[in-house]
Amino acid sequence: MTTLRTSLPLDRLRDEVSGAPPLPALSGERYALTHAAYEAASDQRPRLQDWLARELPPLLAEHDPVRVVGVGVGDGSVDAPLAAALAAGGRRVRYTGVEPHPPSAVGFAGRLAAIGADALTPSVVIGDFADHDAGPPADLVHFVHSLYYVNDLGAALDRALTMVRPGGLLVAATAPLEPLCALMELLCPWGGHRPWFAEDVRDELDLRGLDVHAETLVGHLDISDVLADPCGRGEAVFDFLVGARTAAMTTVLRRAVLAYLSEVALPDGSGKVSHPLDIMIVRVPRPAGTASS
Repeated sequence: MTTLRTSLPLDRLRDEVSGAPPLPALSGERYALTHAAYEAASDQRPRLQDWLARELPPLLAEHDPVRVVGVGVGDGSVDAPLAAALAAGGRRVRYTGVEPHPPSAVGFAGRLAAIGADALTPSVVIGDFADHDAGPPADLVHFVHSLYYVNDLGAALDRALTMVRPGGLLVAATAPLEPLCALMELLCPWGGHRPWFAEDVRDELDLRGLDVHAETLVGHLDISDVLADPCGRGEAVFDFLVGARTAAMTTVLRRAVLAYLSEVALPDGSGKVSHPLDIMIVRVPRPAGTASS
């Protein structure tokens, strides 16, 4: 697994964590609440929504209907603009969302239904990707911020690749192991699970000899409330940053974490920190001698 080059604040933080008890994990409800606060403090999501809706439809233009499987779709806020763009002009779209958190799955279904496009047929599977019945070959399988949580990264990618028709797309949008993710990797109570980041995804795709096109979206997260009031108005964003209940932190550990965040914040005094996302696109190879259709 790729390791972030350490800095003095991160080294000090590692020392503090080594002697501190594990933090309580976020419940499903707390995760959803803090994730919403986190996204509201960042400009990454609208950048991602625009990118997906702009870049992917032309890459899938040859198929009608177009079949999409989104893995870990959450409440559908990222998927809805993509689904609408794919269905523009009356093209038929079969869009399946796989989501383990039932309230989020309901949100996904509602958002896609609200698009109101007759050509769009959405469906939702409540459960884990490993249990999903693949059905007909998909033109696009995508993971947007969801590969961190799979137990076996290689197995998840292999399963996705078997679901994509030859000539279709596999898309993975995953954060690199840069300062924000380094904080979560260090403090989140993963329960023995190994977190995966963009570098790991790229390594697995390269091991399979796949041709990968990669782009990076650079967003910014506003952590000014976290730095000013981590136990009050900044607590929800702070919880998601760490991936745990920060109210349980010792005073010493909280100070070390805030010192680290101050160190990695942009030097312009805006209270923001870089919030990048790596997007990897794979065109699944067609068998030799097969013409595109």
